[in-house]
Amino acid sequence: GAAPHWTYRRCLASLAERGFWIVATPLATSFDHMRLVADATFTFEQAYQALTSSGRLLDPRLPVYGAGHSMGALLTALVGCGGPTVPPGYAKRLRGQIFISYNSQSLAGAVPFWREFWTREEWRPAIGELANRLQEVGELGSGAAGSALDLGTFVARAAGLEGGADILGGKDRLSDLYAPVLAQFPDLFRDVAGGVEDFKPDDRELAKRIPREYPKELPTLLIRFEGDPIDQTKLLEKLLNKGRPGAGGVEVVELKGTHVSPNYNEPPDLLDGTDAMGRAALNAEAPLDAALLGASSQLEALVDAVDRFLPQPAGGAGRGATGATGKPQRLILEGLSADDLRHPLDRRQTKALERVPGISAAVRQVVSVLEQNVYEDNISSSVLVGPQQYPWVHALLASACDALDIREEDRPEVYVRQNPIPNAYTLAIRTKRPFIVVHTALLELLCEEEVEAVIAHELGHLKCEHGTWLSAANVLLLGASTLPLPARLLGPLLERFQEDLLTWQRAAELSCDRA
Repeated sequence: GAAPHWTYRRCLASLAERGFWIVATPLATSFDHMRLVADATFTFEQAYQALTSSGRLLDPRLPVYGAGHSMGALLTALVGCGGPTVPPGYAKRLRGQIFISYNSQSLAGAVPFWREFWTREEWRPAIGELANRLQEVGELGSGAAGSALDLGTFVARAAGLEGGADILGGKDRLSDLYAPVLAQFPDLFRDVAGGVEDFKPDDRELAKRIPREYPKELPTLLIRFEGDPIDQTKLLEKLLNKGRPGAGGVEVVELKGTHVSPNYNEPPDLLDGTDAMGRAALNAEAPLDAALLGASSQLEALVDAVDRFLPQPAGGAGRGATGATGKPQRLILEGLSADDLRHPLDRRQTKALERVPGISAAVRQVVSVLEQNVYEDNISSSVLVGPQQYPWVHALLASACDALDIREEDRPEVYVRQNPIPNAYTLAIRTKRPFIVVHTALLELLCEEEVEAVIAHELGHLKCEHGTWLSAANVLLLGASTLPLPARLLGPLLERFQEDLLTWQRAAELSCDRA
């Protein structure tokens, strides 16, 4: 469609997370499928040349696979058939194709009341006039619509509806999603007013072209869903296998789901933007979460099927290999703020704690008593990491701080403590530099990249300013009886809010996992 980066956002992101380069080609819906094939392959070629021209971003030797869903699967079949609308370079690079929920119905089968309403001659002038009016509205109303989206986003955020603000997206979302989708309709209505009868080529011509022109040796994956009443994968399988020796080269996979399973994008919670997985982690499920998690698992099964079909990278190189040697260049997140990093559940639970009258001040007062004792105990029994002691851990700290844009003066000390239990934790001492403690068992168990991930997680606590509530949670974990007398006074107060505090701690860990 016109905005595949939104309509297939979760699916494409899941594939990208597995190391695939994804080029999603936006297409304005049309009755002329050959024009769409030309547009799609031309757009892909432009993107491909931009990605490979420097030789540093994408290795041009990587294989190219085509994929399409529903009508996009039909276009994928036409791309495979080749012809003058497909650039020779694309056809040469193509190593396989993936068809998801193939559908080649006629307009009468795809559009409700097509023959009864849309093709009636007396309606055509009105439909043509509607197309012109839609065109005028689109040209004149974009500025006002952008301002309205900005205002709506501002009002939603001011009202505490973070999820609603994310959905609206402001004026940038207008050009990225809403405008391209709405811009399709004037031309479609003009075609209807002009007397279009069916798609070109129609299903009868497709039934002739695919067996005759689709490459017999091209590896092909067909995916259908059990609950899809309009799927025509069996028809496509029959057409592709005509003339293939031994009917080989075509793999068919059936999955649980429906025709729209590839389009699954979980709607965020209107209040705070959380998702079903996050709510499940905090035992705060909403009524529809079971259905949302089920749809999510169906999408992941689709991604798994695609992943299994595509070849594994040769020689241990990553799927998105650029051809360069060594580690990829680390991205520096300049200007990264706490709000950029905080998980929606972290924001929600922090606000819930801060609504308790006086709790923040009480926690800070008592934690200040503990800080000096904790700090002195740590420096007396642990090794301070630096250029001379555990230099490799010191280098990992510097790398992680650079990536998270933590200034030199704000960077914590790291201590290594002798302990057989693999663990790491962070303490933010108000009067001293914050510090991270890493147990020796953790360094023995993990490789360098894993240790860096642990350090980055701990840095997330500092970046998100978790210090006060993190200390309060530690009071509960230690148990009031083991604390100095002033801290014991806090015990009964914290125990009243134990469930909320430990729920906050689990939510805070989600923010740190982002780091």
